[in-house]
Amino acid sequence: MMAFVKRLLSFALLAVSFQGLVLGQTYSQDDIISGKALQQMSKTAYDNALKRLEGSNSTCTKDSVHVRKEWRNIPGPERISFVKAVECLMEKPNIYPNVTGPKSMFDSFGVLHYHLTPYVHNSAYFLLFHRLYIWTYEQKLRDMCGYTGSFPYWEWGLDAGGVEKSPLFDGSETSMGSNGAKVNRTGPGGGGGFGGGFGGFPGAGSGGGCVTTGPFVNYTVNFGPNTARDPLAPNPRCLKRDLNTAMCATYASIKNTTETILEGSDIETFQANIQGDFRYPKARKWSMAVHGGGHFTIAGDPGGDFYFSPLEPVFYLHHGQIDRMYFLWQNLDWANRQTMAGTITMMNQPPSRNGTLDDILDISPVGGSFNFRQLLDTVGGSPFCFVYE
Repeated sequence: MMAFVKRLLSFALLAVSFQGLVLGQTYSQDDIISGKALQQMSKTAYDNALKRLEGSNSTCTKDSVHVRKEWRNIPGPERISFVKAVECLMEKPNIYPNVTGPKSMFDSFGVLHYHLTPYVHNSAYFLLFHRLYIWTYEQKLRDMCGYTGSFPYWEWGLDAGGVEKSPLFDGSETSMGSNGAKVNRTGPGGGGGFGGGFGGFPGAGSGGGCVTTGPFVNYTVNFGPNTARDPLAPNPRCLKRDLNTAMCATYASIKNTTETILEGSDIETFQANIQGDFRYPKARKWSMAVHGGGHFTIAGDPGGDFYFSPLEPVFYLHHGQIDRMYFLWQNLDWANRQTMAGTITMMNQPPSRNGTLDDILDISPVGGSFNFRQLLDTVGGSPFCFVYE
Protein backbone atom coordinates (compact mmCIF):
# COMPACT_ATOMS: atom_id res chain seq x y z
CA MET A 1 0.00 0.00 0.00
CA MET A 2 2.79 2.42 0.93
CA ALA A 3 4.54 1.74 -2.38
CA PHE A 4 1.30 2.54 -4.21
CA VAL A 5 0.96 5.82 -2.30
CA LYS A 6 4.55 6.73 -3.16
CA ARG A 7 3.85 6.09 -6.85
CA LEU A 8 0.78 8.34 -6.66
CA LEU A 9 2.83 11.07 -5.00
CA SER A 10 5.47 10.76 -7.71
CA PHE A 11 2.85 11.25 -10.41
CA ALA A 12 1.39 14.20 -8.49
CA LEU A 13 4.79 15.86 -8.20
CA LEU A 14 5.40 15.27 -11.89
CA ALA A 15 2.10 16.98 -12.70
CA VAL A 16 3.04 19.93 -10.50
CA SER A 17 6.44 20.27 -12.13
CA PHE A 18 4.89 20.04 -15.58
CA GLN A 19 3.11 23.33 -15.00
CA GLY A 20 6.22 25.27 -15.92
CA LEU A 21 7.72 23.13 -18.65
CA VAL A 22 6.26 25.27 -21.43
CA LEU A 23 8.52 28.08 -20.23
CA GLY A 24 11.60 26.03 -19.42
CA GLN A 25 10.89 26.74 -15.74
CA THR A 26 9.53 24.46 -13.05
CA TYR A 27 7.32 25.82 -10.26
CA SER A 28 6.16 23.93 -7.20
CA GLN A 29 2.49 23.93 -6.29
CA ASP A 30 3.37 25.97 -3.17
CA ASP A 31 4.98 28.65 -5.34
CA ILE A 32 1.97 28.71 -7.64
CA ILE A 33 -0.52 29.07 -4.79
CA SER A 34 1.52 31.65 -2.87
CA GLY A 35 2.02 33.90 -5.87
CA LYS A 36 5.79 33.48 -5.97
CA ALA A 37 5.61 31.87 -9.41
CA LEU A 38 3.44 34.68 -10.76
CA GLN A 39 5.86 37.27 -9.38
CA GLN A 40 8.78 35.56 -11.10
CA MET A 41 6.86 35.28 -14.36
CA SER A 42 5.91 38.96 -14.14
CA LYS A 43 9.52 40.02 -13.72
CA THR A 44 10.66 37.85 -16.62
CA ALA A 45 7.95 39.20 -18.92
CA TYR A 46 8.68 42.80 -17.88
CA ASP A 47 12.42 42.37 -18.49
CA ASN A 48 11.87 40.64 -21.83
CA ALA A 49 9.57 43.41 -23.06
CA LEU A 50 12.04 46.14 -22.13
CA LYS A 51 14.91 44.24 -23.78
CA ARG A 52 13.06 44.48 -27.09
CA LEU A 53 13.35 48.26 -26.85
CA GLU A 54 17.15 48.11 -26.94
CA GLY A 55 18.18 48.99 -30.47
CA SER A 56 14.56 49.20 -31.56
CA ASN A 57 13.33 51.78 -34.07
CA SER A 58 10.07 52.07 -32.14
CA THR A 59 8.90 55.46 -30.93
CA CYS A 60 8.44 53.72 -27.56
CA THR A 61 11.55 53.95 -25.38
CA LYS A 62 12.55 52.97 -21.87
CA ASP A 63 12.17 56.63 -20.91
CA SER A 64 8.67 57.00 -22.35
CA VAL A 65 7.12 53.62 -21.61
CA HIS A 66 4.16 53.64 -19.19
CA VAL A 67 4.15 51.06 -16.40
CA ARG A 68 0.71 49.75 -15.45
CA LYS A 69 0.37 48.91 -11.75
CA GLU A 70 -1.91 46.94 -9.46
CA TRP A 71 -4.38 49.24 -7.67
CA ARG A 72 -2.86 48.81 -4.22
CA ASN A 73 0.63 49.58 -5.56
CA ILE A 74 -0.49 53.06 -6.66
CA PRO A 75 -0.15 55.82 -4.02
CA GLY A 76 -3.36 57.11 -2.48
CA PRO A 77 -3.24 60.61 -4.04
CA GLU A 78 -2.69 59.05 -7.49
CA ARG A 79 -5.68 56.75 -6.99
CA ILE A 80 -7.80 59.76 -6.10
CA SER A 81 -6.59 61.50 -9.26
CA PHE A 82 -7.57 58.44 -11.30
CA VAL A 83 -11.08 58.49 -9.85
CA LYS A 84 -11.40 62.20 -10.60
CA ALA A 85 -10.33 61.58 -14.20
CA VAL A 86 -13.02 58.88 -14.56
CA GLU A 87 -15.60 61.29 -13.10
CA CYS A 88 -14.36 63.91 -15.56
CA LEU A 89 -14.95 61.50 -18.45
CA MET A 90 -18.48 61.03 -17.13
CA GLU A 91 -19.02 64.76 -17.70
CA LYS A 92 -17.66 64.90 -21.25
CA PRO A 93 -20.33 64.62 -23.97
CA ASN A 94 -21.33 61.37 -25.64
CA ILE A 95 -20.08 61.18 -29.22
CA TYR A 96 -22.57 58.67 -30.66
CA PRO A 97 -25.34 60.28 -32.74
CA ASN A 98 -28.98 59.21 -32.75
CA VAL A 99 -29.04 57.59 -29.30
CA THR A 100 -31.00 59.02 -26.39
CA GLY A 101 -29.72 57.11 -23.34
CA PRO A 102 -25.94 57.67 -23.42
CA LYS A 103 -24.94 61.08 -22.04
CA SER A 104 -21.17 61.06 -21.63
CA MET A 105 -17.87 60.03 -23.19
CA PHE A 106 -17.74 57.33 -20.51
CA ASP A 107 -21.10 56.12 -21.83
CA SER A 108 -19.75 56.08 -25.38
CA PHE A 109 -17.41 53.25 -24.40
CA GLY A 110 -20.47 51.32 -23.28
CA VAL A 111 -22.16 51.87 -26.64
CA LEU A 112 -19.08 50.63 -28.49
CA HIS A 113 -18.87 47.48 -26.37
CA TYR A 114 -22.60 46.85 -26.84
CA HIS A 115 -22.27 46.98 -30.63
CA LEU A 116 -19.16 44.77 -30.82
CA THR A 117 -19.88 42.19 -28.11
CA PRO A 118 -20.99 39.42 -30.56
CA TYR A 119 -17.66 39.67 -32.38
CA VAL A 120 -15.09 40.23 -29.63
CA HIS A 121 -15.87 37.48 -27.10
CA ASN A 122 -14.99 33.81 -27.57
CA SER A 123 -13.58 34.79 -30.93
CA ALA A 124 -10.20 35.48 -32.51
CA TYR A 125 -10.55 39.13 -31.54
CA PHE A 126 -11.14 38.85 -27.78
CA LEU A 127 -7.68 39.65 -26.42
CA LEU A 128 -6.55 42.24 -28.94
CA PHE A 129 -9.87 44.10 -29.05
CA HIS A 130 -9.87 44.53 -25.27
CA ARG A 131 -6.23 45.58 -25.32
CA LEU A 132 -7.05 48.42 -27.72
CA TYR A 133 -10.31 49.18 -25.92
CA ILE A 134 -8.81 49.79 -22.48
CA TRP A 135 -5.78 51.58 -23.95
CA THR A 136 -8.15 53.96 -25.76
CA TYR A 137 -9.97 54.52 -22.47
CA GLU A 138 -6.65 55.31 -20.82
CA GLN A 139 -5.82 57.82 -23.56
CA LYS A 140 -9.17 59.60 -23.04
CA LEU A 141 -8.43 59.88 -19.32
CA ARG A 142 -5.06 61.42 -20.15
CA ASP A 143 -6.00 63.61 -23.12
CA MET A 144 -9.45 64.79 -22.06
CA CYS A 145 -9.12 64.77 -18.28
CA GLY A 146 -5.43 65.36 -17.58
CA TYR A 147 -4.61 62.12 -15.80
CA THR A 148 -0.83 61.63 -15.54
CA GLY A 149 -0.50 58.63 -13.23
CA SER A 150 -0.21 54.89 -13.76
CA PHE A 151 -3.10 53.04 -15.34
CA PRO A 152 -4.32 50.46 -12.80
CA TYR A 153 -5.20 46.81 -13.03
CA TRP A 154 -6.84 44.57 -10.42
CA GLU A 155 -5.14 41.33 -9.37
CA TRP A 156 -8.30 39.51 -8.27
CA GLY A 157 -6.45 36.79 -6.38
CA LEU A 158 -5.12 39.27 -3.81
CA ASP A 159 -8.73 39.71 -2.66
CA ALA A 160 -9.73 36.04 -2.57
CA GLY A 161 -9.82 36.27 1.24
CA GLY A 162 -12.45 39.02 1.27
CA VAL A 163 -13.37 41.25 -1.66
CA GLU A 164 -15.33 43.65 0.54
CA LYS A 165 -12.11 44.50 2.40
CA SER A 166 -10.16 45.16 -0.79
CA PRO A 167 -8.56 48.59 -1.18
CA LEU A 168 -10.49 48.67 -4.44
CA PHE A 169 -13.92 48.29 -2.80
CA ASP A 170 -13.55 49.42 0.83
CA GLY A 171 -15.48 52.64 0.22
CA SER A 172 -12.62 54.93 1.21
CA GLU A 173 -11.66 57.98 -0.83
CA THR A 174 -8.78 55.98 -2.32
CA SER A 175 -11.08 53.17 -3.49
CA MET A 176 -13.39 52.80 -6.48
CA GLY A 177 -16.42 52.86 -4.18
CA SER A 178 -18.00 50.31 -1.89
CA ASN A 179 -20.06 47.19 -2.24
CA GLY A 180 -23.77 47.60 -2.86
CA ALA A 181 -26.22 47.75 0.02
CA LYS A 182 -27.23 44.34 1.33
CA VAL A 183 -30.37 43.09 -0.39
CA ASN A 184 -32.48 40.39 1.24
CA ARG A 185 -33.52 37.79 -1.30
CA THR A 186 -34.48 34.16 -1.57
CA GLY A 187 -33.30 31.49 -3.97
CA PRO A 188 -30.34 31.58 -6.33
CA GLY A 189 -29.62 34.83 -8.05
CA GLY A 190 -28.10 38.22 -7.70
CA GLY A 191 -25.60 39.37 -10.19
CA GLY A 192 -28.01 41.88 -11.68
CA GLY A 193 -27.96 40.63 -15.23
CA PHE A 194 -25.18 38.11 -15.80
CA GLY A 195 -27.84 35.75 -17.05
CA GLY A 196 -27.97 37.96 -20.13
CA GLY A 197 -24.60 36.72 -21.29
CA PHE A 198 -22.40 34.97 -18.74
CA GLY A 199 -24.87 32.21 -17.91
CA GLY A 200 -26.81 31.37 -14.76
CA PHE A 201 -25.54 33.00 -11.59
CA PRO A 202 -24.53 30.24 -9.15
CA GLY A 203 -24.95 32.26 -5.93
CA ALA A 204 -25.66 35.71 -4.62
CA GLY A 205 -22.94 37.97 -3.29
CA SER A 206 -22.90 40.08 -0.14
CA GLY A 207 -24.54 43.21 -1.57
CA GLY A 208 -26.85 43.65 -4.53
CA GLY A 209 -28.09 47.18 -3.96
CA CYS A 210 -26.73 50.64 -4.70
CA VAL A 211 -23.13 51.52 -3.85
CA THR A 212 -23.27 53.09 -0.39
CA THR A 213 -20.00 54.95 0.21
CA GLY A 214 -16.97 56.37 -1.54
CA PRO A 215 -16.43 57.25 -5.19
CA PHE A 216 -19.27 56.68 -7.64
CA VAL A 217 -21.92 56.69 -4.91
CA ASN A 218 -23.68 59.42 -6.94
CA TYR A 219 -22.86 58.01 -10.38
CA THR A 220 -25.91 57.57 -12.61
CA VAL A 221 -26.01 54.59 -14.97
CA ASN A 222 -27.82 56.12 -17.93
CA PHE A 223 -28.93 53.21 -20.13
CA GLY A 224 -29.17 49.43 -20.45
CA PRO A 225 -29.66 46.66 -19.54
CA ASN A 226 -29.19 44.47 -22.56
CA THR A 227 -32.55 42.84 -21.89
CA ALA A 228 -34.45 46.12 -22.30
CA ARG A 229 -36.67 46.60 -25.36
CA ASP A 230 -34.35 49.44 -26.40
CA PRO A 231 -31.03 48.98 -24.55
CA LEU A 232 -29.81 52.42 -25.65
CA ALA A 233 -32.89 54.27 -24.38
CA PRO A 234 -32.72 56.39 -21.19
CA ASN A 235 -32.91 54.31 -18.01
CA PRO A 236 -31.25 56.34 -15.21
CA ARG A 237 -30.45 54.38 -12.03
CA CYS A 238 -27.78 53.93 -9.38
CA LEU A 239 -24.65 51.79 -9.66
CA LYS A 240 -25.26 48.43 -7.98
CA ARG A 241 -22.65 45.92 -6.85
CA ASP A 242 -22.93 42.43 -5.42
CA LEU A 243 -19.38 41.56 -4.38
CA ASN A 244 -18.74 37.83 -4.14
CA THR A 245 -15.66 36.53 -2.34
CA ALA A 246 -16.50 32.87 -3.00
CA MET A 247 -16.58 33.59 -6.72
CA CYS A 248 -13.19 35.29 -6.55
CA ALA A 249 -11.60 32.47 -4.55
CA THR A 250 -13.05 29.77 -6.79
CA TYR A 251 -12.44 31.18 -10.25
CA ALA A 252 -10.06 34.16 -10.05
CA SER A 253 -7.45 33.04 -7.52
CA ILE A 254 -3.72 33.58 -7.98
CA LYS A 255 -3.44 29.84 -8.57
CA ASN A 256 -5.98 29.96 -11.41
CA THR A 257 -4.32 33.01 -12.92
CA THR A 258 -0.88 31.39 -12.83
CA GLU A 259 -1.95 28.01 -14.15
CA THR A 260 -3.99 29.58 -16.95
CA ILE A 261 -0.81 31.25 -18.17
CA LEU A 262 1.40 28.20 -17.71
CA GLU A 263 -0.97 25.80 -19.46
CA GLY A 264 -1.42 28.02 -22.50
CA SER A 265 0.68 26.12 -24.99
CA ASP A 266 -0.60 28.25 -27.87
CA ILE A 267 -2.93 31.22 -28.38
CA GLU A 268 -5.97 29.03 -29.06
CA THR A 269 -5.52 27.16 -25.79
CA PHE A 270 -4.66 30.27 -23.78
CA GLN A 271 -7.68 32.29 -24.87
CA ALA A 272 -9.96 29.28 -24.39
CA ASN A 273 -8.66 28.77 -20.84
CA ILE A 274 -8.90 32.44 -19.91
CA GLN A 275 -12.57 32.52 -20.97
CA GLY A 276 -13.57 28.97 -20.00
CA ASP A 277 -14.60 28.26 -23.58
CA PHE A 278 -16.53 24.98 -23.24
CA ARG A 279 -15.96 24.09 -26.90
CA TYR A 280 -12.47 23.04 -25.81
CA PRO A 281 -12.44 19.96 -23.52
CA LYS A 282 -9.30 21.08 -21.67
CA ALA A 283 -10.86 24.46 -20.93
CA ARG A 284 -13.98 23.04 -19.30
CA LYS A 285 -12.24 22.48 -15.97
CA TRP A 286 -12.00 26.29 -15.59
CA SER A 287 -15.81 26.66 -15.78
CA MET A 288 -16.40 30.43 -16.11
CA ALA A 289 -12.62 30.91 -15.70
CA VAL A 290 -10.81 34.07 -14.65
CA HIS A 291 -12.66 36.27 -17.15
CA GLY A 292 -16.14 35.36 -15.99
CA GLY A 293 -14.93 34.91 -12.41
CA GLY A 294 -13.65 38.48 -12.24
CA HIS A 295 -16.89 39.85 -13.69
CA PHE A 296 -19.00 37.72 -11.31
CA THR A 297 -16.92 38.90 -8.36
CA ILE A 298 -18.19 42.45 -9.02
CA ALA A 299 -21.61 41.50 -10.43
CA GLY A 300 -24.48 43.92 -9.84
CA ASP A 301 -25.82 46.36 -12.42
CA PRO A 302 -24.31 47.10 -14.90
CA GLY A 303 -21.27 45.04 -13.88
CA GLY A 304 -23.30 41.88 -14.33
CA ASP A 305 -24.47 42.74 -17.84
CA PHE A 306 -22.42 40.99 -20.52
CA TYR A 307 -23.02 43.78 -23.04
CA PHE A 308 -22.92 46.82 -20.75
CA SER A 309 -20.37 45.82 -18.09
CA PRO A 310 -18.05 48.69 -19.20
CA LEU A 311 -20.53 51.07 -17.55
CA GLU A 312 -19.13 49.68 -14.26
CA PRO A 313 -15.96 51.77 -13.62
CA VAL A 314 -14.00 48.76 -12.30
CA PHE A 315 -14.48 46.96 -15.64
CA TYR A 316 -11.30 48.60 -16.93
CA LEU A 317 -9.22 47.36 -14.00
CA HIS A 318 -10.63 43.87 -14.42
CA HIS A 319 -9.77 43.82 -18.11
CA GLY A 320 -6.44 45.40 -17.29
CA GLN A 321 -5.69 42.17 -15.41
CA ILE A 322 -6.88 40.09 -18.39
CA ASP A 323 -4.51 42.06 -20.62
CA ARG A 324 -1.75 41.70 -18.04
CA MET A 325 -2.15 37.92 -18.27
CA TYR A 326 -1.92 38.18 -22.05
CA PHE A 327 1.17 40.40 -21.75
CA LEU A 328 2.86 37.88 -19.45
CA TRP A 329 1.95 34.93 -21.64
CA GLN A 330 3.26 36.69 -24.77
CA ASN A 331 6.51 37.90 -23.27
CA LEU A 332 7.45 34.59 -21.71
CA ASP A 333 7.94 33.25 -25.24
CA TRP A 334 7.66 36.29 -27.53
CA ALA A 335 9.09 34.68 -30.67
CA ASN A 336 6.32 32.08 -30.76
CA ARG A 337 3.39 34.08 -29.40
CA GLN A 338 2.51 36.62 -32.07
CA THR A 339 -0.42 34.71 -33.52
CA MET A 340 -4.22 34.65 -33.68
CA ALA A 341 -6.72 31.78 -33.63
CA GLY A 342 -10.46 31.42 -33.94
CA THR A 343 -13.31 32.80 -36.01
CA ILE A 344 -14.77 36.30 -36.04
CA THR A 345 -18.07 35.57 -34.28
CA MET A 346 -18.79 34.62 -30.68
CA MET A 347 -18.66 30.84 -30.30
CA ASN A 348 -18.60 30.81 -34.11
CA GLN A 349 -22.31 31.70 -34.17
CA PRO A 350 -23.26 32.34 -36.85
CA PRO A 351 -20.48 30.31 -38.51
CA SER A 352 -17.77 32.63 -39.83
CA ARG A 353 -14.27 32.68 -41.30
CA ASN A 354 -11.09 32.62 -39.27
CA GLY A 355 -9.75 35.93 -38.06
CA THR A 356 -6.34 37.10 -39.28
CA LEU A 357 -3.78 39.58 -38.01
CA ASP A 358 -4.33 41.61 -41.19
CA ASP A 359 -8.00 42.20 -40.34
CA ILE A 360 -8.85 45.79 -39.45
CA LEU A 361 -10.24 46.79 -36.06
CA ASP A 362 -12.06 50.11 -36.36
CA ILE A 363 -13.44 51.45 -33.07
CA SER A 364 -14.51 54.85 -34.32
CA PRO A 365 -15.92 57.22 -33.20
CA VAL A 366 -14.48 56.32 -29.78
CA GLY A 367 -10.99 55.50 -31.06
CA GLY A 368 -8.89 54.75 -34.09
CA SER A 369 -8.44 52.05 -36.71
CA PHE A 370 -5.60 49.50 -36.72
CA ASN A 371 -4.87 46.10 -38.12
CA PHE A 372 -4.59 43.46 -35.42
CA ARG A 373 -0.90 42.90 -36.12
CA GLN A 374 -0.22 46.42 -34.82
CA LEU A 375 -1.83 45.50 -31.50
CA LEU A 376 0.36 42.50 -30.65
CA ASP A 377 3.25 44.39 -29.08
CA THR A 378 2.60 46.72 -26.13
CA VAL A 379 6.00 48.35 -26.67
CA GLY A 380 5.74 48.53 -30.44
CA GLY A 381 4.94 52.25 -30.46
CA SER A 382 2.15 51.71 -32.98
CA PRO A 383 0.08 52.55 -31.07
CA PHE A 384 1.13 51.21 -27.67
CA CYS A 385 3.91 52.02 -25.24
CA PHE A 386 3.24 50.25 -21.94
CA VAL A 387 4.29 47.31 -19.80
CA TYR A 388 2.97 45.72 -16.62
CA GLU A 389 4.97 45.87 -13.39
